[in-house]
Amino acid sequence: MQEQTEFDNVLDELLDYFIHVERQTLLLVQRGIKSRKDLMQSADDYLSERGISVNLRKYIVEHFGRFIWGYYLLEEAINDEDISDIKVLGYDNVRIKRRGKRMSTDIRFPSKSDYKRFVSMVAVKNRTNLADINAIQSFTDKDSNSNFILRFNITTDFVNSTDTPYIHIRKIPKKKYTIEQLIEFGMLTDDMAEYLLEAVKESGGIIFTGKGASGKTTLMNVLLEHIPHDKSGLVIQENEELFSVTHPDMMFQHIVMPGGEGKIQYDLKDLGRNGLLTDIDYFIIGEIKGGEALYLLNAGYTGHKCWASVHGMDSTSAIDKLADYVKYESDYSLKDIRKMLMGMKTVVYLKDFKVCEISEIKDYKDGELIYERVY
Repeated sequence: MQEQTEFDNVLDELLDYFIHVERQTLLLVQRGIKSRKDLMQSADDYLSERGISVNLRKYIVEHFGRFIWGYYLLEEAINDEDISDIKVLGYDNVRIKRRGKRMSTDIRFPSKSDYKRFVSMVAVKNRTNLADINAIQSFTDKDSNSNFILRFNITTDFVNSTDTPYIHIRKIPKKKYTIEQLIEFGMLTDDMAEYLLEAVKESGGIIFTGKGASGKTTLMNVLLEHIPHDKSGLVIQENEELFSVTHPDMMFQHIVMPGGEGKIQYDLKDLGRNGLLTDIDYFIIGEIKGGEALYLLNAGYTGHKCWASVHGMDSTSAIDKLADYVKYESDYSLKDIRKMLMGMKTVVYLKDFKVCEISEIKDYKDGELIYERVY
């Protein structure tokens, strides 16, 4: 028991040292300027200076590496293919979504301080600063797991009504589903799949709508692979979730938010403006949340095939939401905006990983769009 206590205390001290005091070494490793071997040697040197025995040093450095390179107590849940989301609401409250159902787990961090240190480590290893000026952070880890892209959303106790951070991890499989698998999972029928594959080639635009975790990104990712290879495209997104494994002429860009005291920022509007100057056939926005909707509108009105996702409660309200976003960003009237949005053509509404509605925009009359329910 005494040896275990000594081990815990020394490991805690080592982690705190590299997270808070010698943080620069971790950042240099993340940037590829220093190697992992350099970091492990630095950890061993630190313990040696503390007078820690060779055998105990070796044991502590091994556990230090597991903490630094992996995601600690969440690793098992991250590697579980049936789990899509992991949410940590406190050191003793870890929730997951397994096959669409939310449930509690028996995962417990040893203490509140241990959990806070873990959150700090997650931020450092992903080159993110969780100072008060950056108390809300969203970022993507594409490299640490061989099977999943991990999207993190962290809010700290600076904005939370609790004294601990919150973490939400969304897992995006690196191996894409096929359209046949989506049919097998019950996301859509054979007829729906045939319709959407045709829409990928022929529709002027496709809007994917539904609440968060409804399956929008999954469906978009599958359909991306069916864009004809003689066409080019640009995908802009907040987090790196949409990707292609087969298309030869598809560009992907993500936003850059200020970190720490840094002032560098490129948001979706910046990427959207630049996208309109690019030689592309397909203009795709991962998720529209604001003024970038104007650039989707302009792209669609100038002949591009446009895709985007937007939160909505059915297949017809999504276009109204897009119109509102454009209105906030421009001097267009809502009537003019709706008329220009006719080019979006197809709207797909998903709920609980299932396509519930598909509608087409058929006409524009008296300032309103006329829809036809297809499915």
